[in-house]
Amino acid sequence: MWQSQALERMIDQAFSREVEEVLAFFSVNLDSGLSRDQVEQARERYGPNALPAEDGTPFWKLVLKQFDDYLVKILIVAAVVDLIIALANGERGAGAFVEPGIIVLILLANAAVGVITETNAEKAIEELKAYEADNATVLREGRLAVLPAAQLVPGDVVDVAVGGNVPADLRVAQRLSAVLRCDQSILTGESGSVEKQVEAVLVPNAVVQDKKCMMFSGTVVTAGRARGVVVGTG
Repeated sequence: MWQSQALERMIDQAFSREVEEVLAFFSVNLDSGLSRDQVEQARERYGPNALPAEDGTPFWKLVLKQFDDYLVKILIVAAVVDLIIALANGERGAGAFVEPGIIVLILLANAAVGVITETNAEKAIEELKAYEADNATVLREGRLAVLPAAQLVPGDVVDVAVGGNVPADLRVAQRLSAVLRCDQSILTGESGSVEKQVEAVLVPNAVVQDKKCMMFSGTVVTAGRARGVVVGTG
């Protein structure tokens, strides 16, 4: 349990840690990478570097979910009570259904908005998978190899270069060129690429744009080369 919590803290705070601290946390050397045993242990503990496959929620379940709300249930009861009172008072025809009908229309509109929102959210998650890198250049036991990105584990030492997708969340450990820039518009909406650095970022409540020593999974290297340590997968 404490190991899992420690990893979560490292993932959240890697941008504010010096490179030496990150390397020490994962017991990895920047010039040799993880050993085979370390990789196996990490894979068993953290799983593959991929978004979990999830079956889409059936349409009928999405619809029912919109009515599984305390306030919605109160409005349904109110509509039924209003109809009963209207009929008990001798109202007949369309007049008895006006107020209950308005409540029902509001509930249906609310359900439609909820279904559309959740459907779009599921589609967005699927679209994110399109930005996942297929392969990664990883250093293990002193040797560079090109492996499927799904095989990366926290602590892996990874090289990235211009034109490539970042295969996992990386703490930049070494710049291998004078300039290092990333396009992270899929996360932040920024119109231009962002300069990346090795130095830790000591900004309270830092947002993605502040974390200039981090390279995020799915973003694209637009200039330069770098070596980083995987701090987040999946």
